[in-house]
Amino acid sequence: MTSDIQGGRGMRTLLRRRTAGLGYACLLTMLTALAGCSGLTLLTPEEQSAINLGEKVVVLMRVQCTIENGETWQPFQSLALIDNVSLGLGAFETGGETKQLSEMKFLSPESRVEGWTYLLLQPGTYYLSFYGPRRTNVFAYERSKKEAPRWRLDVPSDARLVYVGTMHLQGDSQKAIFGGRFLNTLDREKSSLGNDEALARRLLSQYFPDLGQVSVALMRRHEEEPIILRSPLPGP
Repeated sequence: MTSDIQGGRGMRTLLRRRTAGLGYACLLTMLTALAGCSGLTLLTPEEQSAINLGEKVVVLMRVQCTIENGETWQPFQSLALIDNVSLGLGAFETGGETKQLSEMKFLSPESRVEGWTYLLLQPGTYYLSFYGPRRTNVFAYERSKKEAPRWRLDVPSDARLVYVGTMHLQGDSQKAIFGGRFLNTLDREKSSLGNDEALARRLLSQYFPDLGQVSVALMRRHEEEPIILRSPLPGP
């Protein structure tokens, strides 16, 4: 009798373990499938709805940075924005003055290494700045951000996916006390825009396969022309 009871308990324990194992396997399979559907993991339901309604646009760009001797520097290698190249964005609400973004968005760890980042913006006119890391007191750093060149973005109202260009930056580095190097400053006058349209189209189609065609609206350097405050853009 006792052996029968123990045998029954052992069988129930085995069944529970097998069921738990199957449940874990199913959960792992679901997570893997979701990871494959990159658009689902990159956008919240609210963001997806806003894009579908034409209220928001995925705006993709690439940042490439070189230091002395033409060595490539990874612009987004740290989680701390003060140790990275970071972005400042200005719009109607800021009078065109750029304000540092508190967080960055990336398609994947691999594309982050390659310098790709994206924004979710309403259709309209924006101004973008690229800030170097903070290597001085906060007051001097804030002053340097105000002096950073601005680039104008025109986000069309008839698009869901837009590529706005590849920004080439030049900077200098210093040796760290405990080995390695760190990015010191960016040269404000040595920035230029490139075009990686083919690669951008492939990335956007891969990570947002349900959002349709990719548009290209390259940003351009804001010189002395008046600040345009218009948000959102009028229809085509």
